[in-house]
Amino acid sequence: MKTAKNFLLIFVGLWLLACASSMRQAQYFDTVVADLSREEYQLALKKIEQAKKLNLYRQKDRLLYYLDMGITYFYQGDYQRSNQYFEKAELAMEELFTKSISQAGMSFFLNDLTMDYYGEVHENIYVNVFKAINYIKLDRFDDAFVEIRRVDIKLRELEDKYREMVEKYNQADTTAINFTYQSPRFYNDVLAHYLSYLIYRTEGSFDDCRIELEKIDEAFRLQSDVYYFEKPSFLKQPSMERGALYLSVMGFVGQAPRKIAVGGLITTYDNYLGISDLSVPIALPRIPFPGMKAGYHFKFAFPMMVSGKTKIKRVDVAINGQYVGTLELLEDLGKVAVKTFQSKQKIIYLKTLVRTVTKGILAAKGKKKLRKELKADGFLGALLDASVDLAVDATEQPDLRVWKTMPDKCLAGEFKVTPGNHSVDVTCYDGGGQVLLRKHFQTEITTKNVNLIHFATLQ
Repeated sequence: MKTAKNFLLIFVGLWLLACASSMRQAQYFDTVVADLSREEYQLALKKIEQAKKLNLYRQKDRLLYYLDMGITYFYQGDYQRSNQYFEKAELAMEELFTKSISQAGMSFFLNDLTMDYYGEVHENIYVNVFKAINYIKLDRFDDAFVEIRRVDIKLRELEDKYREMVEKYNQADTTAINFTYQSPRFYNDVLAHYLSYLIYRTEGSFDDCRIELEKIDEAFRLQSDVYYFEKPSFLKQPSMERGALYLSVMGFVGQAPRKIAVGGLITTYDNYLGISDLSVPIALPRIPFPGMKAGYHFKFAFPMMVSGKTKIKRVDVAINGQYVGTLELLEDLGKVAVKTFQSKQKIIYLKTLVRTVTKGILAAKGKKKLRKELKADGFLGALLDASVDLAVDATEQPDLRVWKTMPDKCLAGEFKVTPGNHSVDVTCYDGGGQVLLRKHFQTEITTKNVNLIHFATLQ
């Protein structure tokens, strides 16, 4: 009796500890996002550093630390330091993704949360986009071009790497479930090509400008699920008048795309699994599972990516006190995140099912054995069963790690200007016409620089 009670206390304690740790992390980083929304960058940096000391960024989460530091310095305008962290982030992604492929078999036994976080596809490409903007602001055009080309290369390389990972899963899996990779068919990133276009225009390379514009046209034509909105007017009638000068304004707005937990119930039948009671209304087919016996019921949960949100519905720009235009949507970063994550969604889903069912059956057999050894019947037996179930649940929390400090959308506009110093005012409004943010800039327009100003708000 005493031994059984000790088992119960240990298992319940483990479950409560796991839940408390996850809640603590989520609440802490929500305050960092709130600081960024108020443009309190120094406070956000301090909290990110403090989180590392508190082990809220564990060694396996180091990529997220680099990303959060890099983007916060970007928001603050410290482009050099921003790229130092983004460089560490990119190196970590390459190292950890390669490592994850070699450890594919382990993921059938270990929860994804116990593995190193190697980043999602959208995180992989946007780290280069933000590095490119940093280099543009530092007048290092050649380095910016390198980052933009890396985006194109990655979009193709990552597809090959995910296919390799799927092959490893199929080799390691003993259930005869077939893992497949569904290509997101996302090959052209408009924001990256637009940055390239701006540099070429500054250098007077108008043939290269046209090539970049053709790639942007292709993205809107072939990737309409991501570029679902009207192409910005400044791209419909691009500004390539020789000798003319333009001010480009970019606004990064909204809170990052995030992962949510989708919970449900697995019911086993002879040779297949049935899925029901999903917390999100999505249709999932029954899963063939050769050799499975009917009669088991298990809870499970897996991550799903959802777009971010923003209160900002309109952004007006004034130069030298005169209204010159409204920014237009150039890139929906959240949509890119959802689109590229969907390509691996089925992989995560199937892997979670295999792991949950395997652990669940082992736990069911273990419960019978414990009941017998401890002579735990009736109420005590039910408590013992519940404690084992809690322990299994504690090891199967969905991996909701994601880059929470990145923006959700990029708005942009171009305005013809004359050389010299200009004052620029940006005003952000919500859907009801209320002012949410005002930004003021003093900028010098020259023929040698990409005349780009940007602002960010996670509102």
